[in-house]
Amino acid sequence: MPLPETIGEWVLQDDPVTYDRETIFDYINGAGEVYRSYAFTQVDVERYRRGEVESVTVEIFDMGTPHDAWGVFSYAREEEEAGIGEAFERKGSILCFWQSRFYVCVAADQLDEDPGSIVEEVARGVSGHLPSRGERPPLVRALPPDGLVPFSDRYFHLHQTLNYNYYLLRENVLNLSSDTDAVLARYAPGSTYLVLIKYPGEDAAAAALASFREAVLGSEEVATSTREDGRFVSSGQEGPYLALVLDGATEDTTDALRLAALERLAELQE
Repeated sequence: MPLPETIGEWVLQDDPVTYDRETIFDYINGAGEVYRSYAFTQVDVERYRRGEVESVTVEIFDMGTPHDAWGVFSYAREEEEAGIGEAFERKGSILCFWQSRFYVCVAADQLDEDPGSIVEEVARGVSGHLPSRGERPPLVRALPPDGLVPFSDRYFHLHQTLNYNYYLLRENVLNLSSDTDAVLARYAPGSTYLVLIKYPGEDAAAAALASFREAVLGSEEVATSTREDGRFVSSGQEGPYLALVLDGATEDTTDALRLAALERLAELQE
């Protein structure tokens, strides 16, 4: 993706490096699996300089789709702001944002002034040269708003990402794969989790629901039950979608969240 030759006083250097799905481990080692769990194709690493010492590194991850660009942005974010790309988060001298199918991180290397203002300036310049707009996955819209903990939603595809955010079981009892879309979010009070999953079809969703209920609840016929720790678990299907409530505080609130989610999933099919 071509970048502007200059952003203010910052000058683009002529030594970019590109890493693909296989060579990304040469760049970020084990963290490469995070990007490979989405439709990541490559990352371009560019550098801007101002004078002889000051520099800023720009990483542009092509995530294949806007949904997956938002997915990797949401992977471990704690908050987000508007004004750069579709949304951005700044942590010290690093600013990351998502826009179109791209996930971009701008990091200040050696600066004599406040790094926050510098990474914002460079990030805005980069954002202006990327394709505009990108929508969050439809599953995100199906999350019931009541009690939703801000910025807790995570979009993903694979079993290992689910276990990173909420450890379910070692086995992939939900049959998650690159062909499934999923979103997880946390609800108050307490630490109740809601997981919504879209499968390729109703039969695949039904098979996953039966597998989940048998492994977690001990019976394919049980919709809501308690675990050994006293927390409630509930599950249901709406067409190709599943809704799972994990660690519910009471049976009533657990069932209410599941039913609210299934109702909103039904609206996605209209």
